[in-house]
Amino acid sequence: MDNHIITFLQTFEKPETEFLKDKECLICLDPFDIEANQHVMLPCKCSNSAYHIDCIIKLLHSGENKNFCPHCKTKYKVPLQPQMQVAIYQVAPYIAIPIGIGIEQSNQRQIHDLHMNNFTAILMIHILSNSFMNIINLVVSRISLDYNNDQALQVLMLFYFGKLFFNYCILMYSKSNIDKIEGCLCYSYVFQTVLFCFLIYALTKIKNDDYSALLIANNILFGFGDAMYRIIIEHKMNNTVNIAE
Repeated sequence: MDNHIITFLQTFEKPETEFLKDKECLICLDPFDIEANQHVMLPCKCSNSAYHIDCIIKLLHSGENKNFCPHCKTKYKVPLQPQMQVAIYQVAPYIAIPIGIGIEQSNQRQIHDLHMNNFTAILMIHILSNSFMNIINLVVSRISLDYNNDQALQVLMLFYFGKLFFNYCILMYSKSNIDKIEGCLCYSYVFQTVLFCFLIYALTKIKNDDYSALLIANNILFGFGDAMYRIIIEHKMNNTVNIAE
């Protein structure tokens, strides 16, 4: 009774052997038998988009609106009734290409590309704004009159240098991978938040002057601008995805 679903799932792109290496199905937690060829890659193509076909069928039958990737939650359309297949096939028998499936896969690919482009833009703006912010932190901290007398400020400068190197590592590590970009952004936000807290602590140990106010204003303005840019881009992206679906 699930032959039409199996046929539909088999139209998806098959994951490569290297992709399946050391991976397991997130639904049943069993490894993949590559020789059996009973697995499928969902259209989202995220880092854990491969599943056993039987597991996907069980998920689809477990309730309504279960047609999504368990890892990234990206939805895809699947015909649950055999008669739906008749309406989506072209009339020419020698073509036999399901139109609905092709459109859906194209939409999923467009959504994936949209996510990739937006997260790449978010990453680039974050790295640029964060690097400029930390360069200003380094310059202002170095010319501060209390720099040579305050050990906490000197240690903080070393961390600012480290953050600039960390930004470069993020750029090299997270190329063309949404999961890596999201993970690196999360670590970067945490790192910079810790540095800001350390800055506040260091400023309590020295005399407050114009340099102190400049450091605080620099971190707040760049951090707020970076956060607002991501919020705006993600809001537009979610609206676009909802319209596409």
